[in-house]
Amino acid sequence: MQFGTLDRGVSALALVMLLAGSCAPAAVAAQPVVSQQAQAIPSDDEIRRLLAERMEGNGVGIVAGVIGPGRRSIIAHGRSGAADDRPLDGDTVFQIGSVTKGFTTLLLAEMVVRGEVGLDDPASLYLPPGVTLAERGRPITLRDLATHMSGLPSMPTNLSLDGEPDPYEAYSVEQLHHFLSTYDLPREPGARWGYSNLGVTLLGRLLARRAGMEYEALLRQRILDPLGMNDTSIRLRPDQERRLAPGHDRYLRPVRTWEMLNMPASGSLRSTANDLMKFVVAYLEPERTPLAAAIALQLRERVPLPPGWQALGWAITRENMVSHAGGKQGYRSGVAFDPATGRGIVVLANARTDDQPIGIALHLLAGRPLPAAPDAPRNSIVAVDRATLDGYAGRYRLADGRILELARKDSHLLVHRPGNGISEFFPTGPRDFFLDTGNDELSFQLDAEGRITGLVLYGDGRGGEGMPATRLD
Repeated sequence: MQFGTLDRGVSALALVMLLAGSCAPAAVAAQPVVSQQAQAIPSDDEIRRLLAERMEGNGVGIVAGVIGPGRRSIIAHGRSGAADDRPLDGDTVFQIGSVTKGFTTLLLAEMVVRGEVGLDDPASLYLPPGVTLAERGRPITLRDLATHMSGLPSMPTNLSLDGEPDPYEAYSVEQLHHFLSTYDLPREPGARWGYSNLGVTLLGRLLARRAGMEYEALLRQRILDPLGMNDTSIRLRPDQERRLAPGHDRYLRPVRTWEMLNMPASGSLRSTANDLMKFVVAYLEPERTPLAAAIALQLRERVPLPPGWQALGWAITRENMVSHAGGKQGYRSGVAFDPATGRGIVVLANARTDDQPIGIALHLLAGRPLPAAPDAPRNSIVAVDRATLDGYAGRYRLADGRILELARKDSHLLVHRPGNGISEFFPTGPRDFFLDTGNDELSFQLDAEGRITGLVLYGDGRGGEGMPATRLD
């Protein structure tokens, strides 16, 4: 079940596996497929028509950047949704979510090349005094954090439902350190792949501490400035604020994006199509950058998975296409490139609909089949009184023993599934709720006297099998 407000990993290689949970690495690395004649990327006009078709009735704005031999194109469709109705272009700023992980792991590779850290250094070596990290069989290494092999969950389990202004922005460094010092690993590091926002969050903090700088300042010094990426940052300058495309939810309503102030390395960057094209060009023409050795190391170090590899941060298919996707409240993003052909695609959207920019990117880059454009959401938000919402708050036990915690937030519900973060569910009926950033549903069960006895979670709409949970309090 994909469940939560944060992007769950969303790399193109792992997307299907992520929807079903984690997967085991293959015993033998897959062999690269020898590419046939590279398929030409469609023309700008063809891409514009494709974007218009997919956005009809179900989107706000989208910008695609195309890179190929002798080609640099920006194709935009829709609107920014900003108050001044400014047009979308290559300098429009979007939240890029988990595409941030490609930057954090390139920073790791850069520091390895400098000799400042080693891939197989224990992560605990760079923790602050008094903070510990569990071991099971062997220590978690920096390599484990960068390849999602650490055994850490997707998100820490000690998030607070009543955190203000939201549970992620309220999450403190002290809470993070307490979680790391008390968490018991479920398996030995390296035993099984499992996408972890927390792992890359920790990696970014450790690298910053090793360098004696804040994460964003270090990223600026080592990666962004050398590549001339002046429009990629966590904190926005006033001119970037003016160019920011506001995020929209799956119902195309303006939405506030939760900020991970103390966990920025896994998904907090904002950028533009023009800046991300510079990033992709660095991978396609590394010899022209000061990061050539780091880029080579980042893509060379791989964990085998059934359909390809997990490199440091990036997913790599058997055809050696490299990709990652991202998403936060109000946004989706996708980046894909093929070093062998010198081509790449960037797709940024300012609405969290069911359409996947990474699917569009891989379709344009490699002719991957593209599912039909999703319909506009069939559900609509309804008003449910606060007393009813407060009545749904409490703890619910799933059949496998996991505990869901629910709380009211204004006119909707927050749902905490430990290890998978906190999600926002909006009412589509008195007892029915819909995950605003996905396709999950939640329905409460009442007895004959109207008392709440439990709930059922549906992982992919009502077509999927429900997961019942019994109310505890």
